[in-house]
Amino acid sequence: MAPKHSIKKFPLIWLWLVTVFLASGVIINCVQLLLLPLWLIKKNLFRWLNLNLVYLHWCQLTFLADCWSGMNIKLYGTKEDFDKLGKESAICLANHRSDVDWLIGYALAERVGVLATCKCYMKGYLKFLPIMGFSWWCTEFVFLQRNWQKDQRLLEKSLNTLQDFPFPFWMVIFAEGTRLTEAKVQASVEYARANGLPELKHHLLPRSKGFSVTVHYLRDKVPAVYDIEVAFLKGKEPNLISMVKGEADEVHLWARRTPIQDIPCDDIEETSKWCRKAFQKKDEGMAYFFEHGKFPAEEIEYAKKNRSLVITMLWNILLGVPLLWYILSVLLSGSITSLLIAATIALVGFIMIKVLLHFSDSKKGSSFGLKPSNGTRNTTPPNGDTAKKLT
Repeated sequence: MAPKHSIKKFPLIWLWLVTVFLASGVIINCVQLLLLPLWLIKKNLFRWLNLNLVYLHWCQLTFLADCWSGMNIKLYGTKEDFDKLGKESAICLANHRSDVDWLIGYALAERVGVLATCKCYMKGYLKFLPIMGFSWWCTEFVFLQRNWQKDQRLLEKSLNTLQDFPFPFWMVIFAEGTRLTEAKVQASVEYARANGLPELKHHLLPRSKGFSVTVHYLRDKVPAVYDIEVAFLKGKEPNLISMVKGEADEVHLWARRTPIQDIPCDDIEETSKWCRKAFQKKDEGMAYFFEHGKFPAEEIEYAKKNRSLVITMLWNILLGVPLLWYILSVLLSGSITSLLIAATIALVGFIMIKVLLHFSDSKKGSSFGLKPSNGTRNTTPPNGDTAKKLT
């Protein structure tokens, strides 16, 4: 075994990387908190400072995906589409197949230069996730309750706020609404059969209302929608634990660009139909992948960038001495108070990591898309739409 791979097997190395990630996150959060009043005074200056701050933290995650884990991301598409990636704002319509789709998306965003301006629709309670939750909130992520009556005004307000966002950004939408599992696929198929909709074998029927509203409100702001499809060979799905151990395998990512003017934006039902057709095409592409081991498109060379490696090394150097000094001083002090404080900090860090792993574990994912709490099968349309005009 190569020395660098054997190093990755040591739990103490994982613990150190996690400790640096958490410590640097606390520092970033403190600076973000101090900068919050600037939002009221000069909003775009706050945005510029904040996106540079979050990049210093989030790039440690892309270091994990692109450098540490050994993951080989194969990109598919056309050169014309990839030449535009990162140079324009866009809505990204992504599938949700694994525990780490978000991290693979981060790796792509890092390569094209929009990591810090990536935004996403997320479950409302994730804003309370330690460290990352506050950074997502400062970066104008949209936190939803999965209740349209509650979410509509919040969604519209957030999209209106983005009208003056001065930098290229991605709004990422996982229209399936939840991670894919066999049980959820079966529930989706049953609904499609009962309602005369096309059956999807490798995706869930999209809940397209959020996508439709997003397209309507951002049609004058973003020039394109990117269909992002992520796939893995069967039995090779990555997760955070395997990535930390440096054991990730190949990831296949297909990106396709659709100009916004080619999408019906005024009528919510027509936009929803477009979204459902897009998922039919995604399903056909995934079927091709499982048969041939690749997507039906040209493989594109798009080099990794070394920024995440350099910044991660700098964080480890910057925090290495004070962290080691603190650990040694606590161990040598013999003070019960100091030991209790250190133990409390370690416990909080452990809990935070367990929470992060829990939220990224598809086996512990939500029951969204299965059955409502009263025990009857959910007969609500996956998109929750009624035919009406958007005004």
